[in-house]
Order: sequence, then C-alpha cells, then structure tokens
Amino acid sequence: MKNIYPARFGITALLAVITLTSCHWVSAQTQPSSGKPKVDIKRPSVYDGCKIVNNNKEHAILPIGSIVFLPDRVKSRVSDKPEGRFKLWPDFLKRNRDWIWTFEVTLDQAKGIAPIPQAKLDEFTKLNRMVVATNNGNPVAILSKKQKSKEGKAENK
Repeated sequence: MKNIYPARFGITALLAVITLTSCHWVSAQTQPSSGKPKVDIKRPSVYDGCKIVNNNKEHAILPIGSIVFLPDRVKSRVSDKPEGRFKLWPDFLKRNRDWIWTFEVTLDQAKGIAPIPQAKLDEFTKLNRMVVATNNGNPVAILSKKQKSKEGKAENK
C-alpha cells in the first residue's frame, strides 16, 4: 500500500493522538466517579475572624478582641453565627445604644503599647452594657501584650 501523506503528517497525527489520549486519561483520573470533588474548598467568609453581635432582627460584625467588657445579661447577643439581616456598625449601634457602649481608644492602646486605665475598666462594670473599643468611631481590636510579642517575633523571623 502506498502512503499518500508525507512522513511528517504521520508523525504529527501520531503526536496528536497521543496527546489527546493522555489528556483524556489524566482528566479521567482526576475527576471522581461520584461527581463530587475530592477536596472541599473552604471559601473565605466575611464572618471569619469576627464576633457577631445580634439583636434578633439584625446583626453586625466586630473584630475579635474589640469587646472590652461583656456583662452576663448580654452574653447571649454575641455569637459566631449571624441572625437576621446584616447591618453596618454605625447603623447597628444607633439602634442598640440601650445595651452597647463605645469606648474610644488610641492607636497605642489598640496595639497594646499603652494600657487602658484600670479606673476605666472598673467603670465599665457599673454600666452593665457591652463595651466595644473604637478608634474614630469604628470597632478596633485591642491587642494584649502576649499578642503583641507574638507578632513581633513573627516579624523578626
């Protein structure tokens, strides 16, 4: 039988068949038979690394470490799961001033460099409200000395 195609077409066709076959084999190996992915990918959430403050109808998020004082009567309003509609902090605060109090801190206090005066902390127990640390009106986490030293060690590595 006489070959009507030049030799280079035969090699090209052979390479195409090998490539397609190997690609099909690889995709068949990586796709599970049940139709479910082999690895569950955890997608980041706005709620990761936050505490959620609820009031039955609405919720807002606060950074972990921003709650300076939490009396027993409002502990049930702080959780890890949202309830109701999401509200931005300023709107949520306006509607819940009866049980939330804000305390403006300096950046040095938030970083854990300057302490919050003990007299202020004692005053918070008399308020019987949840006290949230803020800087320029926005909730801010207060780093403890331990957290600050761990971050400093991590930066030096």
